[in-house]
Order: sequence, then C-alpha cells, then structure tokens
Amino acid sequence: WIWQRWANMILGFRVSELQVLLGFAGRNKSGLKHELVSRALQLVRTNWTPEVFEKIQELHVIRHSSRTMNTSYHQVVTAPTFPLHSSEAALNARTSVTICHTGKDDAKSRLRLTNLPFYEILDEVMKPTNLVPSNNERIQENQFGFTLTEKHRQQIICGFSKSGGQAVQVQLRICHTDTEFIQEDQYPPYLTVLANSRLCPFTSYFSSNKPSLEPKRPCRPINVTALLNLTSDATNYLTVFWGNFAKRYSVVLYLVRQQTTAELIHKLQVNETRSSEVSGELIRKKLRLEPENDITTTGLRVSLMCSLGKMRLSVPCRGITCTHLQCFDAALYIQMNEKKPTWMCPVCDKPAPYELLFVDQLFLDILEKCQDSTEVQFKDDGSWSSTKPEKQLQRNCSLKYSIVELEDSDSILPNPVNYKGDVDIIDLTVDC
Repeated sequence: WIWQRWANMILGFRVSELQVLLGFAGRNKSGLKHELVSRALQLVRTNWTPEVFEKIQELHVIRHSSRTMNTSYHQVVTAPTFPLHSSEAALNARTSVTICHTGKDDAKSRLRLTNLPFYEILDEVMKPTNLVPSNNERIQENQFGFTLTEKHRQQIICGFSKSGGQAVQVQLRICHTDTEFIQEDQYPPYLTVLANSRLCPFTSYFSSNKPSLEPKRPCRPINVTALLNLTSDATNYLTVFWGNFAKRYSVVLYLVRQQTTAELIHKLQVNETRSSEVSGELIRKKLRLEPENDITTTGLRVSLMCSLGKMRLSVPCRGITCTHLQCFDAALYIQMNEKKPTWMCPVCDKPAPYELLFVDQLFLDILEKCQDSTEVQFKDDGSWSSTKPEKQLQRNCSLKYSIVELEDSDSILPNPVNYKGDVDIIDLTVDC
C-alpha cells in the first residue's frame, strides 16, 4: 500500500518535477517523459532512503499545493498521455488482489477478437474475463488461475523446434470490453503481466524519428508459454497490473499454432486462387461501353511489377473488395504485415486482410508466358498482349549508328564539321 502511494505521486509528476527528482538522486534526467517516469520508479524500488522520499513528498506538495496530503493520496488524477514500460508499471503495487473467476458462459464470454493470420487458434484456455478494479487507486491488480490439460501440455511440448522456437503457444490477448463489434488487441495503460510471479516480456516500443513525439507500443498478443508449468496439472497463475481509467478491458487465453509466411502463401495458392474466366469478365466489364458514357475504352494496360518491392510479381494477388486489376505480390505483402500489420492494399489503400486475399490465375498464366515483359495490355474482348514500357521503346529506337573501320593509314575520315551523317561508333580494334 505504501509503495503504491509513492508510485501514484510519481505518476502525477510533470517533466520538470521528474527532472528535479532524478537530479536530486544523481540519476540521468534527460529523455522523454515515459523514460523519466520509468527511471523514477526504479529509483523508488532500489534506493530506499528517507531523503528521496522526502523529496518526492515535497514535489508532490508543490504539484498539488491547493490540496492537503491526505486528500491528494486518494485523488485520481487524469491519465497522462505517455506510455509506460511494462517492467516498471507494476512498481510492486500491492493492493487487495481481485481473483477473477473464469469460465462463465455469459454475454461477456462471447466477446469476439479479430482474426490473426499468423496464429491458428487450437483451443480456448481461458474464456474472456473482465479486468475488475478493486478500489479507486490508479494501479490495479487482477489475478487469474487456469489449468492446462494433458493434451494442451503435449501440444506445447511437441511444438518446440530444435532452434528453440515455439510453434505452439499460450497467448494472452487483451482488448476493450465490447461484445457489439469485433475487437482488436488493445493494452490498458501501465500494463504489466506476470506468469507464475515471473515478469512476462512483450512488444517493445516503435522508434520515433520526431524528438517531440512519444514512441508508441504496438498492441499484440503476449506469449506466456515459457513461464508456464508444463510438467504437471498444477494451476498456473496470471497476474495483470493495469491502469484503472475510463475504459474497461477483458483478457482471454488461447492455445495457438504459429504459422510462417511460407505456410500462409501455400494456403493462399491452394484455397484462394481465382480462375482466369473471372478476371477476364472483370476486364470486359471495365472496357465495355456503359450507357451513360459517350466514350469507350479499347485497351487497358496493367503492370507486372509489384508496387511494394518494385520487382516482378511472383504470386500475384489482390483483395476481393478491390475493384482494380493491378495485383501485388503476396509474399512481400504478407512479410510486410508480419513485421507491422496494417493489411491495407498498396494499390487502392483500402483494407485487404489475409482472409479476403486471392491469387489471380490469369496473371499467373501471363507471368509464365511473358518472361521478359513488365507490362501487358488487355483488349475489350478479354485478350491480352505483352508491351514494352515507352522509355524502353524510345531507347531502342534511338540506337542508330554506323561503323567506320580503319583498314589502313590512308583512310580518310569525313570532316566532322561538314559531315552530317549518323556516326556514333568507330571501331578501333582493327590492326592498321
């Protein structure tokens, strides 16, 4: 309880007060606000001296000079806008721990989370459960107990690869408590996760190129597998520290199998390949004269280069909702979204999630037949022909030259001033 009071004081400090505190303790006082907060919390945990706590109390009184100390202890201050690193968020806050009961089949357990292509859900280890505040303090603590079945443990153990990777994982996912819409992963403020009393690392911050812009942390599933008890059917405990503000959050545990980019591409090629006839009909529809138009299009050029990697397409695909013919490369697109998932079409900038992608068989046939071409032109009857880019055609047409051989020393070259012919190359390799 005492720890939490000191931590709440620090969390309410401004940058100037954080710098004064760190300077007083002889610590580095440069950096962004979330870095200063993390440093100050670490100071409280490791440097237990009366002078440091007197300084914190002094700064707190200055910060809230219009309030008494007793009132300021229990006042819930508006949440700051900076993110806090997970390893410092818990700050050893020991409130009365709320034990959350799981497994209830009610409206809250029907919460739906967005599908993640790189993780195939094998089973639900713990149903969606609300994070429940136990008091008015800023930092809250909830604890969950769950037991892995023998089948779960065997799947996890068999999923370990020789390289040390985990193909089968137990993932914690956190999102807003809302059963009306499909929810994306969303972390609450000051999130820290402990599995069996051990700190669970998760995604780090995105770097920021702007000095004045706070870095953001991507909200992704948290892999807790390495910290679980896999040798017996003993209960595993999950402790979640989180900031209690206006929004409500829910947690859920899934047993998942991680899928590689190669597996997703193979699945796409096997199950989601659209026939050439479907694309041909789309081409004819685009080139057909519409009643409200006075002009019809007789040709349509489409590039065989991917706009993502500026290279030739290997697995041409696009989204079902896309209205354009231009394809992008499935391999590059999936690899890009593995690192930073946005799932936006690079051609039309509209949502193109993995489950809405398909491979275009027509473009596969074109790529196989046109090994050297980078562009094709479609006609109004659905037929196509390969074309060369205009720059390449102009370059080929401009290559006009003549060859002059110097067979002997008496050869007379034309006067360069009066001569107007096309002489671009003179062969000097012939022995005189």
